[in-house]
Amino acid sequence: MKIALVSAEAYPFSKTGGLGDVVGAIFKELIIAGIDVKLFLPYYRITKEKFSNNLESTEIVYGVQIGIDKKFGTIRSAKATVDSEGNLIVKPDRMGNVFFIEHNDFFDRERLYGTNSGDYLDNAERFIFFSKAVLEICKILNFKFDIIHCHDWHTALIPLYLKTLYRECMCFETSRSILTIHNLGYQGVFPREKLELTGFGWEMFHIDCLEFYGMVNFLKGGIFNADMVTTVSPTYAKEILNPEYGFGLDGVLRKKQSKLMGILNGIDYSIWNPEKDSYIAHNYGIHNIHEKIKNKEILIKMTDLECSVDTPLVAFIGRMASQKGIDILIEALPSLIDKGIGIIFEGTGEAFYENKVREIEQKFPSKIHAFIVFDEILAHKIYAGVDSIILPSKYEPCGLSQLIAMRYGTIPICRKTGGFADTVEDGITGFLFENFDPVSLIFSVERFLQIYNDREKLTQMRINAMKKDFSWSKMCKDYIKLYEKVKS
Repeated sequence: MKIALVSAEAYPFSKTGGLGDVVGAIFKELIIAGIDVKLFLPYYRITKEKFSNNLESTEIVYGVQIGIDKKFGTIRSAKATVDSEGNLIVKPDRMGNVFFIEHNDFFDRERLYGTNSGDYLDNAERFIFFSKAVLEICKILNFKFDIIHCHDWHTALIPLYLKTLYRECMCFETSRSILTIHNLGYQGVFPREKLELTGFGWEMFHIDCLEFYGMVNFLKGGIFNADMVTTVSPTYAKEILNPEYGFGLDGVLRKKQSKLMGILNGIDYSIWNPEKDSYIAHNYGIHNIHEKIKNKEILIKMTDLECSVDTPLVAFIGRMASQKGIDILIEALPSLIDKGIGIIFEGTGEAFYENKVREIEQKFPSKIHAFIVFDEILAHKIYAGVDSIILPSKYEPCGLSQLIAMRYGTIPICRKTGGFADTVEDGITGFLFENFDPVSLIFSVERFLQIYNDREKLTQMRINAMKKDFSWSKMCKDYIKLYEKVKS
């Protein structure tokens, strides 16, 4: 079975969040499982800075029609393998299993999708080019994939291209497409004029294809034309059928319901494992969970918070955006501080929320510390050092933070939605609350504090959480079963 993974990002080559983690983990697990898999990514500046010495130019030049213009690009390639410790090893190889679409005007930029001020204005052009470039490369190299697995709106035009502009290509004769929606809140919606850049005619601009309230919607076109659509948790697959979570596509998804399913995300335990984590000062596991407090002591010193190791220490790690519930967390902060809690923030996002967090940090400097950065190493230290992670999302397709937190014996406090509902057992491995408001969040924190003050119960809850298996080796089996089903 031959699989193509096509994504705008994949760890360790590029990453802004969960999409990168998930695609990178699937790629690695498919290699371990012996599947013939190839990964296609844009060649971003961040990739160039970190991996240029690990890649080789293929010397292949291809052209992609973008409206009336033809854009030319090249390809860089590498061979990725997995060692006995579960680490991804990347070496230069002209015809390896990772292919990078190179076009400096589109991808040699400081960030992947935009700045704090907003998305890049040419994102439609950038990902039309990327999607068509992948298919052009398959033609040139005569790659014949059983499954082309596309991820999110950036690659959602590929299923439609396969059934229209590229349907006569022999290399795609038996190819089937799967589209995974990692977050329905991001759909690739652009002005109708962008349709001309795709290569499609106006016959595709209708309610059962690309048209969306007078705009062009890339994700909608992918949902209608993919042979299978997946989301990243079973509960989220049900939630998006309703207007509250459907972002205008719930009717489309109900039409495709027979070809829609949720497969839960996992995490990579070769990266997220407190027993072997090289980024934390003191390794620990279930057998010596008491060592966790030493990481807390170090974290407190890093932040200059005025609290002792006996003080409850909680964190928010993630994107500072309304979807992540940071607005209700900010509203709840004065009450949480009154309860004697120390609070750490790590993440970047919308400028409005970044500034709000800075303001409240200045107001309570002894109780709140904010790292307005995205720092993978720092995240490891925080997961190991805090007692609880607060995840009050308005909606959450799956979430990885709660899975990581549980592995580190750090208790997740989550809103009961999407993947949180599928992975956190209320009162056993963490705490869940129903309503999206600060009062419900505060009540759940109070429940956590009751457990925190009973060390025997706290230790048991930590052990319960650490015993859960959310490894990708387990979750990837579901993807392999799906590939076999769609292929047949």
